[in-house]
Amino acid sequence: MRAVSAIESILGCPAGGLLALLGPRRPRGRPLPTPPERLENARPVYGPEPLLARALGEEEFSRLNEGTVPVSVQETVHLDRTGRTARHTVTQVVRATHDGADHVTAHLNVDEPPGPPMTASAQCGVLLDQRCVPALGLTTLRIGFGRPLARGESTVVAYTVDLGPHGHRTTHHERALPLHVRHYFLHVVFHPEALPASVYGYYRAHDGAPRADIRTLPLSGSGTAHILPADAAAGVHGIFWKWPGTAT
Repeated sequence: MRAVSAIESILGCPAGGLLALLGPRRPRGRPLPTPPERLENARPVYGPEPLLARALGEEEFSRLNEGTVPVSVQETVHLDRTGRTARHTVTQVVRATHDGADHVTAHLNVDEPPGPPMTASAQCGVLLDQRCVPALGLTTLRIGFGRPLARGESTVVAYTVDLGPHGHRTTHHERALPLHVRHYFLHVVFHPEALPASVYGYYRAHDGAPRADIRTLPLSGSGTAHILPADAAAGVHGIFWKWPGTAT
């Protein structure tokens, strides 16, 4: 813009004349999706008969996280010495697509119903509601921002879910990303007394689709594995592992 102003001075044009011809500046980054675009792109990721729709109800599911888009998601899964998920922590940055967005709805699935007892807490944001649906092995959390956001404004939401005893060793963890996310980081922390024989990252186009892009992941010296896909595409991203002496 300074260069255009300098050209105006050289040519003797009225101040702002050339700038007016250029029109408004294009905003940086990806354009914020409109609600119709968002819904059209997001729903297929959850599959044809999503458990989340059964837990929330079709009407609430159709408006899931309306008014926000995810920018960054970071989650850590802690396993105990029995190989079961003990704690799940998530930190995510969301951006408002229109004025007034004031909460997001998160959810957590376990391998098989009935789900174990869960205790949730919010470190950033306010835990407004927790719904457990044992028959589906699913818990939903509604987390408020503390105030309505303006369009284009971002905020951080962080929460922890502690799981009670449950029957089966965990063999995978995955997250459905309904829209493209600039930064997605999944970190699995194994107990030193229960390390897996092998660990793999994978991607699925939608819930119910077969695993694809399967690749071996190294186990760190501290017994952890992670995936960090660059510009994570919409779909299901996850990690699965095989326990010693088992095929799965």
